[in-house]
Amino acid sequence: MPNSEIYINNDLENFGRVWVHIQNVDGVSCMPYRVRMAFDTVDVVISPDDKPPSVSWDQYLREEVSELGSGMLSVFFEKLRRLSGADREQPRWVIATLDAVIEETHGIELQGRAVGFDPSRFLS
Repeated sequence: MPNSEIYINNDLENFGRVWVHIQNVDGVSCMPYRVRMAFDTVDVVISPDDKPPSVSWDQYLREEVSELGSGMLSVFFEKLRRLSGADREQPRWVIATLDAVIEETHGIELQGRAVGFDPSRFLS
């Protein structure tokens, strides 16, 4: 598993072109996303020392995002952008949900839904 990758609608995407804004996606056209992180990247991005060993990655991260909202996930994605070496660009996608965290042999995978970035939806 590479250190980290993001796929939106099964297409490899650039961490510099995503923005995180947790939101209700009812009635909005969404695409599935997945972020794969090797455990050495998880150690840098998420600080696993805060996760009790008895709690699954899914429960831990979804509770963190539920309690702290977009800010928590934004920090993770910013760290992933820096680690990938990607420049920040005009967003193409908005990470709108975190639906599941799957633990794999060599790392974890975040799964959720993304919406196309439309500045008129976020700027007034």
